[in-house]
Amino acid sequence: MKTASIALCALALALPIHAEQWPTAPVRVVVNAAAGGVADRAMRVLVPLLSEKLGKQFIVDNKAGGEGYIGQQEVARAKPDGQTFLFSAGTMVVVTPQLVPRADFDPRKALTPVVPTVGIPMNLLVHPSLQVQSAAELINYAKANPERLNFGSAGSGTALHIAAETFNRATGIKMKHVPYKGAGEALKDFLGGHIEVLFDPGLAAQNVKAGNAKLLAVAGSARNPQFPNVPTMDELGIKGVDGGPYFGIYAPKGVSPEIVQRMNDAVTSALATPEVRQQLSNMNLEIAPSMAPAQFGSYLQKESDRYAKLLPDLGIKPQ
Repeated sequence: MKTASIALCALALALPIHAEQWPTAPVRVVVNAAAGGVADRAMRVLVPLLSEKLGKQFIVDNKAGGEGYIGQQEVARAKPDGQTFLFSAGTMVVVTPQLVPRADFDPRKALTPVVPTVGIPMNLLVHPSLQVQSAAELINYAKANPERLNFGSAGSGTALHIAAETFNRATGIKMKHVPYKGAGEALKDFLGGHIEVLFDPGLAAQNVKAGNAKLLAVAGSARNPQFPNVPTMDELGIKGVDGGPYFGIYAPKGVSPEIVQRMNDAVTSALATPEVRQQLSNMNLEIAPSMAPAQFGSYLQKESDRYAKLLPDLGIKPQ
């Protein structure tokens, strides 16, 4: 009994020291999305500053596919030593388990929320070949031609899909859904004229400026500074369209609270720096509000509850 007590005390004393010394090697951040997409680009903005602040290299490792589950499961199975984290869109953590449930895995239970990072905009784009110049004209055209228009998304149940279906419901129109394997692929087909409408998470800003896409409206209450003449959905009386839950960083279950907090502090500090904020702003990304790990967990639970009601209302059903 005495030996066991000594061992437990030694372990308790060792934990803070381990947290202070962390990271002990390069840290791998698994991004469960393809290279070049929003998640990949946003994480790569943070990596240099995290490496500088925490004294070890941070490495992005893209593990796309499987509705985001491939990357999530890899992190969930990793050793809980703080050397492996996940960077994921909020929809893949909150929404995907409700639409593509897995009996053997639920990221909401298998991962530890660490810190929110960015939110994505939802920009309503139409192809230049479509002869409409405003959201009102698009709505009128869609009402006169039900299911004539196709909208693309990054996949069923993604933020792009949910935003478009929310727009459909709010305006009383019906456009047909064409799912892709990512936002980049959807944008490519949109620019090629294969689909007429796209809710874009900020990837197409240069295409809009070049005249290859028409931006009709932006989600939210504030106009995009890059396109100050484009109205918001709120101004047009269209409610409920948003970019989904914040993108965030997650750890395997069992990582010490001290490491989780240090990672939270480092990311929060990085997001507060002018250079990072400018780079993310140039990508049309919104900086998430600061949240402690427990607050982030509560936020995710509220979002999970919200989508449990919203998805059936939109007619988006489990696969």
